[in-house]
Amino acid sequence: MRQPKKPPTAKPTAWQTVLINLANLLKVKTIVTLAIVFSLCFKTLNGIAITNEFVMIATAVITYYFTKETDKTHKED
Repeated sequence: MRQPKKPPTAKPTAWQTVLINLANLLKVKTIVTLAIVFSLCFKTLNGIAITNEFVMIATAVITYYFTKETDKTHKED
């Protein structure tokens, strides 16, 4: 008995790719990272004192975020 043919998978269009990337931005870790980075930039640009605790948290979150992205890239290779 023959296997049914699978329909060919179409490459997503540019618009679909944009929508997928926007959906990925709505992940919680991305929102938290962006909020921390924006608040750090806001405080720096407005001359507001930044506490050491805030800098440590921002550094930890940013390091975690970029390390996870790098690890994921290396595993796919």
